[in-house]
Amino acid sequence: NSLIDMKGLQFLLVLCLGIAVMAHTREEWKSRSIYQLLTDRFAPTNMPHGDCTTWDELREYCGGSWKGIEKNLDYIAGMGFDAIWISPYVQNTDKGYHGYWQKDLYKVNENWGTKQDLIDLIEACHARDIWVMADVVANHAGPIEFDFEKITTFPKEEYYHPYCKIQPSDFRNDQNRTEWCRLADLPDFDQTHPFVKDELLKYAKRIVEEYKFDGMRIDTIPEVPKDFWREWRATSDVHMMGEVFDDRVDYVKGYVNIIGANLNYPLFWPLRFVFNGRNSFWGVVDVIRKEIEDYDDYLDYMGMFIDNHDNERFMNKNYDIPRFKGALAFSIVFRGIPIVYYGDEQAFTGGFDPYCRESLWNKMDTNHEVYKWLGQINAYRKKNTLWEKDYKEVHFDDHCFVFTRGNTLNVFSNADWEQDQNIGVPLPEGSKLCNYLKPSECITVSGGRVSFHIAVGETKLFEPATRASFEQVFSAI
Repeated sequence: NSLIDMKGLQFLLVLCLGIAVMAHTREEWKSRSIYQLLTDRFAPTNMPHGDCTTWDELREYCGGSWKGIEKNLDYIAGMGFDAIWISPYVQNTDKGYHGYWQKDLYKVNENWGTKQDLIDLIEACHARDIWVMADVVANHAGPIEFDFEKITTFPKEEYYHPYCKIQPSDFRNDQNRTEWCRLADLPDFDQTHPFVKDELLKYAKRIVEEYKFDGMRIDTIPEVPKDFWREWRATSDVHMMGEVFDDRVDYVKGYVNIIGANLNYPLFWPLRFVFNGRNSFWGVVDVIRKEIEDYDDYLDYMGMFIDNHDNERFMNKNYDIPRFKGALAFSIVFRGIPIVYYGDEQAFTGGFDPYCRESLWNKMDTNHEVYKWLGQINAYRKKNTLWEKDYKEVHFDDHCFVFTRGNTLNVFSNADWEQDQNIGVPLPEGSKLCNYLKPSECITVSGGRVSFHIAVGETKLFEPATRASFEQVFSAI
């Protein structure tokens, strides 16, 4: 009997450990760096495979698959990413290559493989300590106008709000219409209907319990009533990150404490204006100060990004590698969970949807300077465990911004000219710091100040000299 009891205890221990591994909380996610990819555009199951480049091609399925992702995990890990965000996995209506036109919540998108292929991908990721974030939709179905029978899970008109279309002005002026009307003419679920709510909440549970996803990115948050999101949030303990496509800090705040985190859209646009448009860093600093006041610790769980599938790429208007690298570095070392959009590592230049959704598979150059740069920045973040360190604003002017995370000093510039800076820093007197990106460049705190030279558009990441990697120094010789 004692042997049976011992085996039983061992089984329970393994089961509990398995559950713990699945339920990655927002606190655990803080240490992760996320690589966002569109399943249909990342990699096909078999190569060679042609690219999608034209308007018509980019609005159809191009050939990416879950097996394609699984076969290219080395490519992702080579940049230091330890989490991926993939497209919504459920079955979609015709031409739903992006995954947001759901049809059947109980079936997977057969264009990307089988249910077992998806499970195999998630298990392969977990074997490499790569977490997988599911993209999910609870607001709408695919574009079927009024032919509701085409939506397998919700085939009746009563499951949807009465017809009306969201107007651009509604997002800022009419929250009721934002929640009740159709976004892009997509049939809008009525989450107050018992059947609809029950099915959506069961879907939320399956994502974690059946497929073992580690977290969720949730689409179209403001388009759904907050009371429903509170129930969705209660379905599991995994980290959830909502999409509130809005630049207002206070408006986004209204959803942060419900979901637990959102994509940091209020900071997305200022970062672009500063690094790509050469605007004053004041635009970034102003938003950061407001977010610190409004979000408090929630800021550490927000998704930091400079590119995604809904906006023209950073490099589309101004092809500038140094400042692009600076913006990427900022998004990774600042507070929050960094998210880098696939193709950024190859400096893709796509315009608005669908041109920002290019196929990647024939351009996986691991020698590209941005690919290597991302590996460096992610390594710096992990080496110094920046997610555990306090943030302090140190200095800013129109074209230079400096902040500390713990004992690291992070310097960003968008200037078209060289700069010499002498600034006060909240670091111990006599401290010696070396630039992680150029280990031979070191500075010392003297009189509470440091001096350094900044090349055109340069980024500098100083860390305590006692932590400087001798291997990195020797490898550069």
